[in-house]
Amino acid sequence: KPAANFTYKTERLDWFNGDSGIIPKFVTFMVKDVETGKVFKARRWSGVNHLDAEPYSAEDTAIMKSAFGGAWSWYRRAVLVFYNGHVYAGSMNGMPHGEDTISGNNFDGHFCIHFYKSRTHETNRVDVAHQYAVARAMNAHW
Repeated sequence: KPAANFTYKTERLDWFNGDSGIIPKFVTFMVKDVETGKVFKARRWSGVNHLDAEPYSAEDTAIMKSAFGGAWSWYRRAVLVFYNGHVYAGSMNGMPHGEDTISGNNFDGHFCIHFYKSRTHETNRVDVAHQYAVARAMNAHW
């Protein structure tokens, strides 16, 4: 379909109701920050309670960092995740932490993407701020 005349329907990915495998480990997908409209490529490397990802390249890291105003932050941002012809409402934080698997991307660690009903590592609880961002993303379009 012509890109100018087409938007994807934003879908809710229910993390603990069978949807955690929809975006498999080690695949590349696109992330769109809802507030700024900035788009970057990321790759899933892990995640049980939510999706753990890394920016795909140094350029993608720069775009992601600019969406956070140029500084890494734990702040939750509403995002859209585009994978395999589908757009999913999500929430990401912008703080490199933990392990990383992509060398040369200027990102020391990974970041988290939460979806509907996903949980944090530390508390194993649903994070209200992430869920609020997911709800905001449900009203956005790719």
